[in-house]
Amino acid sequence: MPAAPKISINLLGLEQQEHSPLGRFIGWATTYGRYIMVTTEMIVLIAFLSRFSLDRQLTDLKDEIMQKQDIIAANQDLETQFRQIQDSLNKMKALLTKQEIPTNTINTLHMLLPSGTYFQTLTINDSKITSQVVSLTVQSFSQFLINLSTTKQLSNIEIGTVDKQTVVGIQYTLTAQLAQAGKK
Repeated sequence: MPAAPKISINLLGLEQQEHSPLGRFIGWATTYGRYIMVTTEMIVLIAFLSRFSLDRQLTDLKDEIMQKQDIIAANQDLETQFRQIQDSLNKMKALLTKQEIPTNTINTLHMLLPSGTYFQTLTINDSKITSQVVSLTVQSFSQFLINLSTTKQLSNIEIGTVDKQTVVGIQYTLTAQLAQAGKK
């Protein structure tokens, strides 16, 4: 039997349309167009497969965030206590640094007091002393005034409302400025 003739069917009829613009476009689309389609399909497939990896990373990050939020929530009481202790320490530090002024002032006033003179009340602020003083005799009153006038730790000394009583002695108010307050 003789070999069957090779039959070729061309539905587009490219021989006639090779030179027309539509024929050239169809020729280009059938050759280069399929490369573009295969490349596009590969990109879409890679994007689809990478989606699984990105979803897993997103899930891991969400779990990690949840764990860290739980740790922060668990340690919130500890942090609150730590901040309260830190505030208390700062306040104590401030008090201890300011404590020198009253201590030094009390020591100075104690050295200035003659026998027979005492404080009924004593208020020491950062820069001012206010006191109710009682002197049993006129000599102790005058000695205390002399001692006050000679000291360099006090300035603007004012004696007010002097009242002499027979049983108690001489009662008066004392107001003075601390010399250290003027230097600040």
